[in-house]
Amino acid sequence: MKRRDQRGAVSVEVALLVPVFVLVAAGATAGWRLWWAGGQVQAAAEAAARAASVASNSQAASQVVATVVTADLETAGVHCQDVSISQDVAAVNLPPGVPGTVRVQVSCAVGLSDLLLPMPGSITVRSSADEAIDIYGRR
Repeated sequence: MKRRDQRGAVSVEVALLVPVFVLVAAGATAGWRLWWAGGQVQAAAEAAARAASVASNSQAASQVVATVVTADLETAGVHCQDVSISQDVAAVNLPPGVPGTVRVQVSCAVGLSDLLLPMPGSITVRSSADEAIDIYGRR
């Protein structure tokens, strides 16, 4: 048997729960975007370190790092508000037979203003990669 004082209860419940579901969906979308951007920044750092490790000198290595990071993030579709690249490519100048490592650090400020529920500001994701240089290769 239905009671008459229950009318509209479903409408009230829906009106209360829909905003909660929208906020959960927006939070999940923001979290996914940051996770995905972090993976792409890591891949860009690894590719740049790999490319720098086979360069002929430190100047060429520095140039290739910037080029590879920019191209990799652009190809992946990561829209960074600010990209910062730090590199240590001095080991490329070591003589053959001497071990060394190239290190690349990339940070990207990922904006959140274009999500389903626009959020102010941005969150910076950072990643670094090390790559051993070929001690037997020609430099």
